[in-house]
Amino acid sequence: MKGKKKVDKFIIKEGIETVNETDFETIFDKKDQLFAKINHPDWKKYKQKVILIFQFLKDVKQKNYPETPWKTLAAMIFAVLYIINPLDLVPDFIPFVGYLDDFTVFGFIFKLINTDLESYEEWKQEQAETDTAST
Repeated sequence: MKGKKKVDKFIIKEGIETVNETDFETIFDKKDQLFAKINHPDWKKYKQKVILIFQFLKDVKQKNYPETPWKTLAAMIFAVLYIINPLDLVPDFIPFVGYLDDFTVFGFIFKLINTDLESYEEWKQEQAETDTAST
């Protein structure tokens, strides 16, 4: 196993630190790839959270959602880019284990962003209630 990389929190933190504005645009350009991938049955457990993250990023991009720390955005962007990449540490086409590294990355990122994601979810609910009340 010498020389092989494995997914760990240091690789993920390093990846988050390299995220930039161009990456932010890339995830919207590649949204079809993201949604195609999370429609795979293996993604059933995480699908709704990935969709919520994408909606969060979209609302930030459109300036609908209040200020969000760059670290949170970068973590979300890194997670989406990692999920989209078919040739990550364990290629996705390998049966049974192909998505394990994706799930590991997503699980770690989810722990980092969970509080901000919950705040977004509450905001989104309030927006829906406001829209319903005004009609």
